[in-house]
Parts: sequence; C-alpha cells; structure tokens
Amino acid sequence: MSFPRTVREAWLRASSFLREHRVASAEWEAEVMIRELTGRDRTRFFSGLSDPLPPETASRLEEWLRRRTQGEPLQYLLGHQDFFGRTFRVTPDVLIPRPETEILVETVIRDLKDVSGQPIHFVDAGTGSGAIAVTLALEFPEARVTAVDVSEAALAVARENARMHGVENRIHWVCGDFLKPLANRGISADVLVSNPPYIPTGDIGGLQPEVRDHEPRLALDGGTDGLGPYRVMAAELSRWPGRPDRLFFEIGHDQGTAVRQILKEAFPDAEVHVLPDLAGKDRIVKARLLPSV
Repeated sequence: MSFPRTVREAWLRASSFLREHRVASAEWEAEVMIRELTGRDRTRFFSGLSDPLPPETASRLEEWLRRRTQGEPLQYLLGHQDFFGRTFRVTPDVLIPRPETEILVETVIRDLKDVSGQPIHFVDAGTGSGAIAVTLALEFPEARVTAVDVSEAALAVARENARMHGVENRIHWVCGDFLKPLANRGISADVLVSNPPYIPTGDIGGLQPEVRDHEPRLALDGGTDGLGPYRVMAAELSRWPGRPDRLFFEIGHDQGTAVRQILKEAFPDAEVHVLPDLAGKDRIVKARLLPSV
C-alpha cells in the first residue's frame, strides 16, 4: 500500500482503518496520532490538511495504527496522558492516570484547604506514574511528599514526571510495598493518599483487552476480593507511631462499605466517609484517625 501524500489523506485512511478494527472515536484518535507525529496543534492540523506528509511520518503512523488495532492503549503510543490539567509521561510500566483519580486529588485539595500553606507531609502509596505525588507537590507548594512504589521501573517514570514539572527535589522516592518501608523508620507523616490496585483477581480476565493485556497487572490486581491493599495498609498504619491522621483512598465502585469496615475495625474511633463519583458510584474513602499514642 502506498503511503498517503497529504495530511488529509493520512487522516482519512487512518480513520477508516481504525473504524474497520472497531476502535472507538476513530477520527479523533487518528487526528491525535497525526498531530503528535507532526507536532501540530489542532488549529495547525486543520489549516494544514493539504500539506504534504513526510514518508517517515507516514511510516511511523502505519506502525502506530497496527499497534493500536492490536489493543495497545493510545496513551502508550503517544507516551503521555493529561491529568489535572498537566501532561504526564506514561509507559507500559505504569497505570494510565484516569479521571476517577482526579476526583481523589480534588477531594484532598478541598479537605485540606484549612491547612494549605503549612508544611504538610504527604505519603502517596503506590505512586505509579507519580501523577498524584507531583500534583500534590504543585498544589501545595509548602508540602513535602514521599512517593512509594514496589516497582523501580514505575519510580523511574515518576521521577521523570517530577523533573518535568520542577518538583523532583521536593519528593522523597522509596521503593517498597505500600507503607512497609516507612512504618518502621521513625518517619512521621500527616496525610496518606493512595490509589492502590483494587480489581479482584478473578475480574482481571473480564477487563477491556487494552487494560488487561497492556497495563501493568501489578497496578490492577487487588487480590481475591480486591481489598487486599486496604487491609495491608490498615495493618501497617496501626503499627506506625508517626502515622498520618488523614487518609484518602480511591476504591472500586462497590467497595465503599467494605473499605470503611476495614478501617473501622483497625481504628474504631476513626471518622470514615465514603464519597461517590459523578455517576453516584463509590469512589473515595476518606478518614480521620485519632493521634497514635
């Protein structure tokens, strides 16, 4: 097949190819791919539809189309994803940031507006791409952030995102499993924020192929019932003398009651609230713990 000669021809061919392979929003995805490969914003894209398309660009577009129709997420092809109005690098080593997690960050910002400007110490457990950690560092300029992840490869991506946004030196990077690296080191913190894996193991196979086959299972699989990480963190918090007294968790759409019960069993006097997303489904658990003694 000959390469397309113009931007318009490339867009039409790419859109048709994606539609044939049942890719949703085919025209938009084709446009985004071509804009990324040519370095054009939307205005320049549409005003330059008659411009010639370099053969090397057409060749890369063909490769991206092939990979996309094999289920690879568009964000991994582009190498980035927007989150909270900022662009973050993503690779197959990290979960792609999602709008649901923006609700988590919005909840933290809203609930901590009374202490904004104070030197808060955040812990982001399971930082992945670093989207939460970096966003908190930017939204709370006086804060310190400790970002923990069990994957060295994920931490490398998170560090790159922190460098890109100018906050690398305000984030302490720790490789380890949830809170375990912190609880026994005499470290104290004020706020725990976490979007842990919460998909039940048995449900992984039913996820969309582009999630199931391409995003890191380590960032998806929450154990038999999807609640394993919350149990682990509750237990680690109970043994942590300098533990945070405010907790913010992202949860699965039907996990609010169960996660609330986990926290109340570990901390009977805690104030625990379950908050919905825009669809009215469980999405956030926030809690206030009594100071440890």
